[in-house]
Amino acid sequence: MTTNSPNLPSRVEETLAVCPQFRILLTGIGKSSLISNVFNLDIKDIDIAHDRVGEANINHEYISSTNPRFILHDSKGFEPGSENTWAIVENFIRDKCSTDKPLKDRLHTIW
Repeated sequence: MTTNSPNLPSRVEETLAVCPQFRILLTGIGKSSLISNVFNLDIKDIDIAHDRVGEANINHEYISSTNPRFILHDSKGFEPGSENTWAIVENFIRDKCSTDKPLKDRLHTIW
């Protein structure tokens, strides 16, 4: 059986011209493992607030020299009574998802 697969043109260069980096909001536990195992980044290049509850600055952009295509943002953990943290994260997401922003400045995923 033969299948005819049309050759689809690559859109990688076109996409990277408009959005050269992928912006990710990290939340929850296991960020260091995620960074090193999934993104294959050296954790020493990214100073995520590992084991330092409450020290995360969601607006800080972590960019690794190993792979500068990723921009990581770290959120504080959600502890009981942390309504302020929830509001900070919600405002960050609303701001970074605004269609008024260029694609390169928007939030692309939350993990």
